[in-house]
Parts: sequence; structure tokens; C-alpha cells
Amino acid sequence: MALQAMWVHGHSATIELNGRGRGGVGFDAFKGGPQPGEDVNGIPWTAQLGLRVGWGVQYRCQDNSYYWFHFAIPTPVIKDNVRARFRQAMILYTAGNGVTLNALHVWDGPSRVFARDGLAIGGANLSLVNEKNSFRLPDQEVFWGVGISVLFYFADRGDVTLHTAGIDFEA
Repeated sequence: MALQAMWVHGHSATIELNGRGRGGVGFDAFKGGPQPGEDVNGIPWTAQLGLRVGWGVQYRCQDNSYYWFHFAIPTPVIKDNVRARFRQAMILYTAGNGVTLNALHVWDGPSRVFARDGLAIGGANLSLVNEKNSFRLPDQEVFWGVGISVLFYFADRGDVTLHTAGIDFEA
């Protein structure tokens, strides 16, 4: 069996617009409803879209709030008539002061195949460290498209830059 790494750049990350930010109600940009976060450096729409820069995507979020971000990972479901298997999930990010990674989940289509909750990891995470930003996945087959979801807690108003995320598969 051969190992295959599939990564996406931080540019592909999206924020979950579900009212989890301070205010606790649904988001409706066209009606002037509450924002999911705050515009980065006053640049319009970056609260929803993030600020794309060469090294990733930056989001600024409100204090005392949780925010989910999602990455769609290219998925080699079947190779040479053999289903791929999960091996490792990884993310590189930089969290500003008062911002911490609280959870990392891996989804195979509608099924959650991995959840690491209760994390509290802040700062610059630019190299892989086991159980910090690199997690061994259960040895099971891949059936659908795969996604990584990460939950950040913003104790203070601050920024998170998502640089890249990926999964190692074996097929």
C-alpha cells in the first residue's frame, strides 16, 4: 500500500455562518444582520470571506465566541480498485493572542470519523506536532469526499490565519 498526502492551501478555508459569534442570532448580510466576525483591517466582506493573503486566509472574530472553519480535502477514494484508508489529519495555523484551537473533526461525507475536542492550542503552529496540530486517524476505509472542520475559541477579539490543512491516506 502506498501513502498519499492530500493538502489544500488556507485560501480554501471557509467560516461557518451560523450565528455562533457574539449576538447569537442568524447572519443576514443583506439585511444588515449581525456579522460572523469582523472585517479584517476594515476591508469590506472579509468577515464572511476572510482576507486572502499569500500565506493563507485571515479571519478576525469577536471576543468570547467560538467559530468553526472548514476545509474540503481532495479525496482519493479508490485507487487501483482499492479503497483508501485514513491515516493522519494535519493543520498549520497562526492564532493571535487570546485565540485557541479547541477542536478538530474529520468528516467522510455525512459521517464524522474523528473528533478531537477539548484542545486549547494557541500561537504559531507552523510545523507538525503530534496531538497538537497533527492527529492519527482511525484505520478505516474512505467512502466519500473528506473535510476537516476546526473550532477556534476567541477569548479576546483577535485573528486566526489558516495556512494549510491536509490528510494522509493509504491506498
